[in-house]
Amino acid sequence: MSVQKQPQVYIKTYQLLKELHEVVRNMPKHYKYTLGESSLELAWRCLDLIVEANFYYNTRIKRDRITELSLTFDKLKLRLRMLNELKLINLKKYRYLQFYYVNSIGEMIGGWKKWVNS
Repeated sequence: MSVQKQPQVYIKTYQLLKELHEVVRNMPKHYKYTLGESSLELAWRCLDLIVEANFYYNTRIKRDRITELSLTFDKLKLRLRMLNELKLINLKKYRYLQFYYVNSIGEMIGGWKKWVNS
């Protein structure tokens, strides 16, 4: 997939994943391999689901992938909130991730979900 053909939701999720790698790298060891690893796995799964949903032309398969993407992204948002509440990520970084990535990714997934269900 060339850079120009990648959907915006893919680009934003990819950037969020890079930011998360930086956050997890700086976590205490105990959290790095539990909450940190779980957050990264969910972010990777979101990216995989975006690629899969974008690949399939079959509406039913596309709908299933987008529905799973929405659920997986909600789980990731919960992990990010926990990172903030446990002070594993400072409030400034949390707000940055929310403003620049999480909100816009969520809106794009919602729009994609609405489009595929219509």
